[in-house]
Amino acid sequence: MLAMIASASATALEPSVDQLLQTLQDEWSDIFYRQPADIQAEKFEKLLPRVHELVERYPDLAEPLVLEAQVLCTYAGAEVGFGSLRKLKRAKELLLKSIAINPTALEAGAYVTLGNLYYRLPGWPISYGNDDLARQYLETALKLFPDELDTNYFYGDFLVGQGEFRQAITYLEKADNAEVSPQTRMADMKLKAEVKQRLKAAQQQNDNGGDFFSSLLPSFDEEPAK
Repeated sequence: MLAMIASASATALEPSVDQLLQTLQDEWSDIFYRQPADIQAEKFEKLLPRVHELVERYPDLAEPLVLEAQVLCTYAGAEVGFGSLRKLKRAKELLLKSIAINPTALEAGAYVTLGNLYYRLPGWPISYGNDDLARQYLETALKLFPDELDTNYFYGDFLVGQGEFRQAITYLEKADNAEVSPQTRMADMKLKAEVKQRLKAAQQQNDNGGDFFSSLLPSFDEEPAK
C-alpha cells in the first residue's frame, strides 16, 4: 500500500507534457528575444537536446515537433554556416511531420513557420524560396486561426513583401488589435512591435523589410559557381 501511495505521489508531482513544453518555449523565447546575438548559438545548442528528448518521449504529439523545428531554425540563424543548411532541412521534415499528426498544434505554428521559411529564404541551397507555397501555408494557418496575432501578422508581412499593401493593412490591423497570450507573452510583445513597423510600411506602400530570419539571407544569396 505504501509503495502504491509513493508511486501515485511521484506521478502527481511529475510535470505534464504541457508544463514541460511551456518551460522549453519560455526558454526559447528568452534566448531569441533577450540574449545577446553572440551567445545565442551556444544557448540554442544546449536547448536543442532537451527539446528533442521531449519529442522522443511523446512521438505522437505535434507540439514538440513544431518547437524543435523552431529551435533549429533560430539556431541556424544564430550560427549561420553550412551547418545551418542541415538544420533548416531537418526543420522542414519536422514541420511536415507535425502537420500530419495535428495541423492545429501551437496555433498552426507549423504552417506559419513553413510559410516564413518559403518566403524569407532562397531556393538554393536549402530548397525554400517559393512565394506560392509561402502564400499557401500562411493562408492555411489563417483559415485555421483567423483571429490570432501570429497568423495575421505573418500573412500581412508576406503581403507587404509582395507589394499587396492594401490587403496587408487589413491583416496587420487585425494583428495589432489581437490579444496577447499569457503563455507566449514575451514573443507576442516582440511581435506587436514588429506589427506596428510593418503596418507603417504598408500604409506608406514601402517595404522596409521584416527581420524574421533575415540574418540567414546574406549567407545564402549567391548561386554556386558554374
